[in-house]
Amino acid sequence: MTPDEVKPVSAEASKPETGPTPATGTAPPKPVDEFDPMGWEVPLICKDCDKNFKVPYRHFQAGVVFHCPHCHGSFVPKVTMHRTVHEVFEAFYAKRRREREEFARAGGDETAFQRKQRRNLEEFHKLLDEVARAMRPAGKLVKPRGIAAMFT
Repeated sequence: MTPDEVKPVSAEASKPETGPTPATGTAPPKPVDEFDPMGWEVPLICKDCDKNFKVPYRHFQAGVVFHCPHCHGSFVPKVTMHRTVHEVFEAFYAKRRREREEFARAGGDETAFQRKQRRNLEEFHKLLDEVARAMRPAGKLVKPRGIAAMFT
């Protein structure tokens, strides 16, 4: 073939074929239903480095060992911690579901309802942060207070 016989290649034909890659997956992730516990996350604070990290709610049970992604320290929830987190999540989402069903039945101002839901969600996240700070997992060092501080 001589250089005069070469046909120009179109831009579409010169693009390499792109198929689904294992890193990106075949389908985009589906949005999570807010009432599905599979999508809920529990914020935790590492007992060693005091940095925040989240774990799936469905895995948050007493005795399950979580590892901090920052320092790889272990975090083991106790029964009281599990019970507290469970009550906070279940109470919030039960109230939220009840309010949504009531709004669907009665109707009303959509924007006001959305503002109220957003405000309630912000308060819920603040409550979760307070619970995370108050939790004392097994192995957390707590500074002695009162008369016990004299003997350490």
